[in-house]
Amino acid sequence: MNLPDPKAAVAGVTDFLYHEYLVTEALLRSNAGTTLGGFLFAILPRLLLPPLPLQSALHLILKICILSVGFQYSLDIVNQRTGVTEDAVNKPYRPIPSGLLTIRGADTRWTTAWIIFPLLSYVLSGYNVMLWALVWQVEVGFCYVWPKPNNPVVRNLFTGIATFIIISLVNSVVVERHPDRNMALVLRAALAGWAGLVIQIQEFHDVEGDRIAGKRTLPLVLGEARVWLMRQVTSWVFFITHALFLLWGLVLAQSSTWPRSIWAAGGMQVVLGVAVGLRVAWADAVEIDRATYFYWLTLLFWLMIIYISLLSTAM
Repeated sequence: MNLPDPKAAVAGVTDFLYHEYLVTEALLRSNAGTTLGGFLFAILPRLLLPPLPLQSALHLILKICILSVGFQYSLDIVNQRTGVTEDAVNKPYRPIPSGLLTIRGADTRWTTAWIIFPLLSYVLSGYNVMLWALVWQVEVGFCYVWPKPNNPVVRNLFTGIATFIIISLVNSVVVERHPDRNMALVLRAALAGWAGLVIQIQEFHDVEGDRIAGKRTLPLVLGEARVWLMRQVTSWVFFITHALFLLWGLVLAQSSTWPRSIWAAGGMQVVLGVAVGLRVAWADAVEIDRATYFYWLTLLFWLMIIYISLLSTAM
């Protein structure tokens, strides 16, 4: 009887793990800044206002890092499995159009991820966090699998609800150990509403791929002659919402133990919000729209999470 070669076995395992790393990196790359960064920026202020003991803080950060990967993987594997045609045009580096991952391999990872993520959520942080994981899977299934409504409004609602789930999931992780650090529902809803109102800027740089995939996004529904109107309205959404957030912060700062931090973050979110709004209004190239969405809006999203966390100290 021939025993397996240990070196060959180790090499096989190493090759498998490296391939999975490549697949996972390619899957998560597009949304890593917004989603994974969003989770981290959602947890960090909650640990510092006021500061937690180092061991407790590191424990929560580790939980959030694991859950954020599961959260994003649960979306991206479905999004990319059902959007191969669109990705071949807009994002050819993704694992399926690039040939790194087969359709069958994507289906296997989809099933595995959707089983593991809720169970892992329960093991790490209990029943409430598992419920948010399941709610997330319901939303992804509704929008990407069935009935998969092809409506531009649904795309905005998806982002608003996703933002609410992210903040609420992080809140449940924190509250499990520290009930006194609960974030008020109105703050979570306000951040989710803002995200749902501005996310349509992602449509400007994806027009060609969306057209080929048959999607009914706002730029395609309005037509090229009226896209300028969508840009102007979106810009004013940024201007108005960030001014309102600033006024809200000025009121709440009076009863917070961190008033100067609220003033500073409030001013910064207005400046950055206006800058993003102006970029949307004045953009004349796909590259500008892509940079606005992937870099400027991501940075603004992180800042808004920090700002909302600061406001929670006054409620």
